[in-house]
Amino acid sequence: MRKLVIAVAAVGVMGLALGCSKARTDESIATEIKASMFSDAQTKSANISVAVNHGTATLTGQVPDANTRYEAFKIAKETSGVVTVEDQMSLPQAPVKAAARPVEDAAPISKPAREPKYESRPKRQVASSPAADYPVRTLAGAQNSAPQQAAASQPGPVVNDAPAPAAAPDPAPPAPAAPAPPPVRQVSISAGTPIHIQMIDSVDSATNHAGDLFRASLALPIAVDGETIVPAGADVFVKLTNASSAGRMTGRSQLTLQLARLDFQGKSYTLASDDFQETGKSRGKRTAETVGVGAGVGAIIGGIIGGGKGAAIGAGVGGGGGAAAEAATKGQQVRIQAEAKLDFNLQQTVTVSYSPDQNNSRR
Repeated sequence: MRKLVIAVAAVGVMGLALGCSKARTDESIATEIKASMFSDAQTKSANISVAVNHGTATLTGQVPDANTRYEAFKIAKETSGVVTVEDQMSLPQAPVKAAARPVEDAAPISKPAREPKYESRPKRQVASSPAADYPVRTLAGAQNSAPQQAAASQPGPVVNDAPAPAAAPDPAPPAPAAPAPPPVRQVSISAGTPIHIQMIDSVDSATNHAGDLFRASLALPIAVDGETIVPAGADVFVKLTNASSAGRMTGRSQLTLQLARLDFQGKSYTLASDDFQETGKSRGKRTAETVGVGAGVGAIIGGIIGGGKGAAIGAGVGGGGGAAAEAATKGQQVRIQAEAKLDFNLQQTVTVSYSPDQNNSRR
């Protein structure tokens, strides 16, 4: 009876300990997320606040770039006990340049210079000749030249040589009014939306590493309720989350990609998607066949030359030759070529701001 009581008490204590270990509070989940971000080199210096409520982790604060934002989202998503992640982080805003003020005042009209005054020359008065008072005999030629001399003594007309005043320049036309900014809308692209992309960069399991970013573009537009929100050709970035290269004898190469960022109409949006995996063929079976065939051929040759002992030596030499040939070829590497088309599904809703007029002009 005493042993039975002790056994029941032990089972109760173990159940209580097991229940306590499974139940996690929101505070402990938030503490673990903060510790993971502090241990990560990329998110350590970022000013990110973490709040957890019934398994929903909310991330707020400003991050320096999109890569840090994605890394923080991934850390919170992969923490045990987190059901969903609310991304409320923001990126630094670029300074807005002041718009140039339109020219409102026309150029001043210059006044014409005042016309200079010119005084007319005084007329010369011809004094009467004393001979006019007394009768004097003159020759006929002298009588004829008298009217000509009188006409020559009269002053001529006064000519004004002053230049005409310059015409006033036409006033400058007013500057055209700045066009009104296009309307901006906000649309949410829900989780589960398929995203079809076309690679611009190539990915190779032999040279690339986890964490590398690669350029791509939308192969098909993203539509919501039948309306195109993001047109085909928009810039997309994918991130290599796992890159394993096959060894010399066994193993297989594998590449795992996820959507990282969307650049659209001057803004960047962090994306969370499922994985796209590309796996090469395994080298283990072929390696065993190659080594086995080499050992068998070596044993036959050794047996012909030196009997049983020669067969053993030949088998060792042949097997070594087969292994060397297999090691020289290495494992089959995986490569995703440029222009390859990949398919993803969003795992987190993303809200984008866009102008329909810019989409139409892009076409």
